[in-house]
Formats: sequence, structure tokens, C-alpha cells
Amino acid sequence: MLSSSRAEFALRDPSALSALLSYDWRARQILTDAELLGEGRYEPAVEGDADSLLRPLQRLGFVKPLHGVRPHGGRMRLWSLGDVLKIQIAADLRQVSDMSVNACVRHLRADEGAAVAAALSQWQSHAGAPGDHCAALRLRFEGLPTLPEGETLAEFAHCSVARFVHRNRFDTVERPAFLA
Repeated sequence: MLSSSRAEFALRDPSALSALLSYDWRARQILTDAELLGEGRYEPAVEGDADSLLRPLQRLGFVKPLHGVRPHGGRMRLWSLGDVLKIQIAADLRQVSDMSVNACVRHLRADEGAAVAAALSQWQSHAGAPGDHCAALRLRFEGLPTLPEGETLAEFAHCSVARFVHRNRFDTVERPAFLA
């Protein structure tokens, strides 16, 4: 991720933001709405119905967008990779459980967010690793009579993040030196 002083500068300076956005989102680890939702020429980064999740997840304080200044004026909404991963975890839990967004967020926060935080802290370890190690676990979660809790919730979040990293092929993008 960008250091905070670099990120603040890039988001406040329209030409710096334009230069930053010329790189692949996997390298810069900040996504535009179009990249997140798959609008125009972009494939959606998040699997599932992210469009219907964004506003409720923002309202609940689960994710918080960044705002950048456009060259011609106005602001654009941007998403940090950490928040995008949280959106993916919530989308996966919602798909498996058929619960409301509010209930999914309450469930993910039940352990003070430890399962989600652990999954987010290890996301880079999945780049370049085999992508099928969570397939059996994913099948086990389909049609669960109860929601995953404790260690099972941590495994669920971990696999959700791993699937996101594999699906978006983070191993194929080289980061520019100034983003390191």
C-alpha cells in the first residue's frame, strides 16, 4: 500500500492521481468504482453483488472510501485494497448464508473483527500460491445449517481472501519501484 503521506498527496493532486491511476490496480492497491464493480472495460474485482453491498457497508462503518480530486474538478471515490477484501468477505458470507448485509457485518464483527483482520494481514501470502487449496472448504460451507464461528469463521475469511487474490491474479503484476 502507499505510504500515508504519498497517498494523501496523490489523492489531493489531480495530476498525481492521474499518474497513479495509469498503473494496474493490483500494483497500486487502490481501486476506482469502475474497477471494483466491473464497469466499462474492467472485469469486476469483487465476485458477487458488490454494487448492492457498498452503501450498506459504508453506512455500517465496515468500509470507508477514499476520495481523490479529479483533474477537471470534483471528487472520485476510491477503495483501498483492505476495504475491497472486506467487501469480498461480506459478499461471500452473504452468498453462503442468505443473511442481510447488517447481519453479515454483525457476524463478522462478533469476535471484534479478529477473523477478518487475520485474513487481511495475510493476503500477500496467496499471490503465486496454488489456487485450489480452499475449494474443499468452500464446498463445506455451502448450505451450512449454522454460520461459521470462531476458527471456522477465520478459515472462511482466509479462503475468501485467497480466492480473491487467485481470481485477480496478483502474481502476474509487477509493482513499480515508487509504489513499494
